[in-house]
Amino acid sequence: MKSVRVGRWMSTLFAGVVGCGGGPVPAPEEAVSAATLAVGDTARTLLVPGLADPDVLKENDDLFFLSGTGNGQQLPIYETNDLTTFRLKRAYDPSLADPTYDYCFLWAPDLNKSNGAYQLHFSAHRVPNGAACPPANQDVTTFVATASDVNLLFGAPQPLNANTTLPRTSTAPGCLPQGCNRNIRIDAATYNDTSARWFFYVWFDRGNNISSFNTAAPGTVYNHAGPAVFATPAHDEGINEAPEVFKRDGRYYLLFSTGWYNSQYAMSYVMADSIPQLTRARAVRRLSLPLRNSAGKLVQSHGHNVIVERRGEYFNVFHVGAFDTAGNLTSRSTYKQRVGFKPDGAMTSLNQVSVRWNKLNGYSYSLDVVLRDGSVVGPCSSVALLGQSNKTVFDGVCRSAGDRVVTKGDIAAFRIFYAVNGAWGAFVEKAYDGISDDVSLELPGGFTPFVDLEWNELQTTAQYSIDVQRRDTGAWIGPCIGVTSVNKSLAWTYQGRCDTPGINVAPSNIQAFRICSAVNGDWAHARCGAAAYDGRGLHSRIVIP
Repeated sequence: MKSVRVGRWMSTLFAGVVGCGGGPVPAPEEAVSAATLAVGDTARTLLVPGLADPDVLKENDDLFFLSGTGNGQQLPIYETNDLTTFRLKRAYDPSLADPTYDYCFLWAPDLNKSNGAYQLHFSAHRVPNGAACPPANQDVTTFVATASDVNLLFGAPQPLNANTTLPRTSTAPGCLPQGCNRNIRIDAATYNDTSARWFFYVWFDRGNNISSFNTAAPGTVYNHAGPAVFATPAHDEGINEAPEVFKRDGRYYLLFSTGWYNSQYAMSYVMADSIPQLTRARAVRRLSLPLRNSAGKLVQSHGHNVIVERRGEYFNVFHVGAFDTAGNLTSRSTYKQRVGFKPDGAMTSLNQVSVRWNKLNGYSYSLDVVLRDGSVVGPCSSVALLGQSNKTVFDGVCRSAGDRVVTKGDIAAFRIFYAVNGAWGAFVEKAYDGISDDVSLELPGGFTPFVDLEWNELQTTAQYSIDVQRRDTGAWIGPCIGVTSVNKSLAWTYQGRCDTPGINVAPSNIQAFRICSAVNGDWAHARCGAAAYDGRGLHSRIVIP
């Protein structure tokens, strides 16, 4: 794991076109002005340039504090009254606050409040005054400093759980005798639940892993994510770090970042009914994807975030990594973007929109995006990319427009051009709210080639099956797609055939979809949820109660 730690040290040192098909661009339709949200509601906004690994402490709806990774020697602390305009309150230098030790390679602070006192956890190296920092025989670890009031005058850092066998600060390299998951290495995150206070952190073993403990019972460690405990996909690059926990409508969320900080850094999350259940045994949902250009080079990454609630609205505060033309990381800065939630509580993606349209036989398609300033980026995805397909995922890069980066919050409408034999000109347009993950467009005379189904995760290890209700007879076909096919998936593309009984049922002949769920094969006690279907839609979301 030496290579991972060296990489983390380095991270602290970073302070309208023509229309589709070649024809003229039509003027924006009324659909554009029908967008329901103002630019300020959805736009991604820069908060602090050069700041990475942000964390926000909410004092109240009109006072917040922000800190993050700066120059590696100090931790800047900003304050804001509106989550928009930030002013530097002070910079915390632990070497000045501590008469005995010097600190270096500071990153990933956590600001929190407990029993009226303010705490600042941060990752760093510590050496005696005047010694070279970091020494060759030391590993990064976590310290905490305390302030008595809102002035945030933090004192000398202290180790966590020193001289115990509990999870603790440890400057020695390698694992502790009690286990690697007792080493509080980096990325501390505290969460005050209604009846308990939780402490999350990252430890090293075969990569970066996330664990936590209840501070009232710190001897019990819960493992949540990471390659030492769970199977992780290749795009994680062995990194699960930057834990962030929040609760909404009775559901707990654990967000974490994956990939190397200077590579395909991105955010994922899991949802559960309790904090111990927040593990990779649940469905892992990707909150963001790194952006790549047409040549496959990285353009932008996103990660190490905090979710902030203000007056009932939720915002994602995260850092954006910028890359040069060769795909090398050049800087990181902190941004804010509004978060939406789906009926099952899942979060809307930071930078993805599934765009679907119905089918005209023999036709080809191209996608434009209409921005909120009235300009058009088109083609964003040309016919060379879409061909005769009837859906695409917009991910923030218009690869047919010079790899232009377009944030979804800046989009007012999506436009699909359709043509046969190269006769471009006709298009349909759909207004977009800047937040949603799904947009469907209806071409006149088209038919429905598929229905993308999505549903909520009911229980850990649950399996699912799909039923359909016929429109002509009212009868249910169940299962239409059985558990052998669906298994633990939370999405399915229905293409007009019930595989299990081996019969065709066209989407136009379906009036409802139903998802049933069972654990350990106990289908006699399955729980099901249904959603009406109009026979034409390309997307249906079902909630299992």
